[in-house]
Amino acid sequence: MTLAGVLMTSLCAAVPAGAQQVPAASTTPVPATATATATATAPAPAPAPASVPVPVPVPVPVPVPVASAMSPASAPAAMQGPCLMLFGQGRNFDPDQPTRNRRWDEANGAFSLAVRESLAAAGVPVVSVVLPVAATDVPGNLQRLVAEVKRRGCTRVLETAVFADEAAGLLIARVRLYPVLGLLGPKMADSQPRIGPVGYTQQREFTLDSRALERADPRQLGRSMGEEALQDALGNRRRSSE
Repeated sequence: MTLAGVLMTSLCAAVPAGAQQVPAASTTPVPATATATATATAPAPAPAPASVPVPVPVPVPVPVPVASAMSPASAPAAMQGPCLMLFGQGRNFDPDQPTRNRRWDEANGAFSLAVRESLAAAGVPVVSVVLPVAATDVPGNLQRLVAEVKRRGCTRVLETAVFADEAAGLLIARVRLYPVLGLLGPKMADSQPRIGPVGYTQQREFTLDSRALERADPRQLGRSMGEEALQDALGNRRRSSE
């Protein structure tokens, strides 16, 4: 099955970021005499409390596939060469469940980021594309992905996904590697590369329940699966070319 086939069977969509409203300051006028009295008798203001660190949330993926994790020029010299396109996307979109959609976006963003970090640490030139579950324009998503692959000159696509298979009662984390065809050799001026058949698949499954994502830990899962893909597929390719 090609990446196009995978994408055509998936559901994807954007999650609006929630915003907390802060009440506006009162604009009721204060009599001049009251202001003067308050100024003369009010005690000195207490020192401002020290700022409290705010936890940094997991970055929510954006629908524009242009974020670059590592450009080919910045990769270590030992691994200079064509880039790898890392494509991440969730599948469980529910227009009536924005909170759940946001959780899927966060899980897929964390998973893809951890895979990317494993590859980049090994010197693989990576270009990263992560779409939210709200991106339901599947043909448009695939068209932009192919255009980015062509622009960057990437010769492989590594697809990452964390999703629920409710029929099977499973939470699935999956990594798939595809070749990019049509980049090398003579071609027409308006020709486009295409995504080839799956060449490598790595999948882990967990019982699907309310704590499945917490137990799976997408960050840790992404690190270990990225390292395994590097050893089993990407590393083998590198050694065979040396």
